[in-house]
This record gives sequence, structure tokens and C-alpha cells, in this order.
Amino acid sequence: MAVITISREQGSGGDQIVDMLCERLGYCRVDKAMLTQIAQQAGVDVEAVLEKEKSVAQKPRLISDQMTSLYGRAPSAFSRGGGLDDQTYARIVGETMEQFARQGNAIIVGRGGAMVLRDWPTALHVHLYASIETRMERLIKRFSISELEAKRRITASDEQKRLYFRNMHGNASWKDLKHYHLVVNTTYLPAEAAVEIITIGARYRERMAPSLSTA
Repeated sequence: MAVITISREQGSGGDQIVDMLCERLGYCRVDKAMLTQIAQQAGVDVEAVLEKEKSVAQKPRLISDQMTSLYGRAPSAFSRGGGLDDQTYARIVGETMEQFARQGNAIIVGRGGAMVLRDWPTALHVHLYASIETRMERLIKRFSISELEAKRRITASDEQKRLYFRNMHGNASWKDLKHYHLVVNTTYLPAEAAVEIITIGARYRERMAPSLSTA
């Protein structure tokens, strides 16, 4: 059973494509559901997890030089302030994604899924993007906002994702193509075409899983 990770720019049509993929493949969408599970495992509410994600995305530098070895550690569940500490948050995110990947038939949206599951044999990692003009046009139409506000939202979203990815995954760039199996430009391909391409990739990846895992 395959698992698909989706990285998407705001305004790239990612939400529509994910929903269409779920309907076509019968997969479950993992975004808010994963947040709930993270919170449950950490013994905190969803708001605490959201606050931690926000703080990670706002840090101008790496959390620590030891982020790449977090999963082999057993850090305490909470910082002195009573919230999630950085290491526990990263560990639980990884464990939660792996749990959904083991179940299969899931689409994991955001949170660096391509990095966490980079060695997962049945995972297909996808990045969706579009031109700045297309992204702005879509946001203006969807939210009835000005061109200036659309550009501001896109800039803020890109920066938040850039910092989250970098701080959580050893200074990696979320737009580096080497992290993905498929990169789809939705400026030129409609959602239906993107869904078709991703579906083919996921099915092929699933068929290749035995040889990939023993290679």
C-alpha cells in the first residue's frame, strides 16, 4: 500500500489536487488528523502543537546541530515552560508519519513528509508549484482579496515553509528538487492532469516496493 507526501506552494492548487486524489484512490488525507495524533501522543492539546509548529517556522537559525539524530533519542516530553520541546515534537512528527505510512493508502500533506519518509519504499514524494502570477490570480479569486494582499500571503507562506523545512531537516531547502520523485507545475497542467500523473507514479512506486526494499 502506497503513501503519497505532498509539498505545495500556496496557490498551486494543492488542496484541490489532494482532495481529488483521495477520491480517486480511496486514500485518506493526513493533515489535521496528524495534528490530532501528534497532540494525543504528546499529551497536549492541538493548540500546543500549532504553537510549536509556529515557533519552529519563525526561528531564524537551526534548532540545534543534533536535529538529524533526533529519532534515536528519547527526550523528555515537555520543556520547562510546559509546552512541547523541539526534540519531542520532531520525534513524534516522524513517528506519526511512519505510523500512517505503515497503514498505507494515505496522503500526507506538508510538514516535510518527503524528508521524514525519504527512505520509505512505497512512498511517492510530490511537490506542486506554479508561477507567482498564477498563484496570485488563484488567491485573488478564492478569497476576494487585492493583488497586494495575495502577494503578501504568498511571501509569508513561502517563508514560513522555508524556515520550518530548514529548521526541522538539517538546513535543507523545501524547493530542492532532489527531495521529490515528481514535481508538477500547475500553471500549465490542470488539476485533473496532475492527479493522473501522481496516480501513475504512486501505483508504479507501489509495484516497485519489493525490489526497492531489497536493493
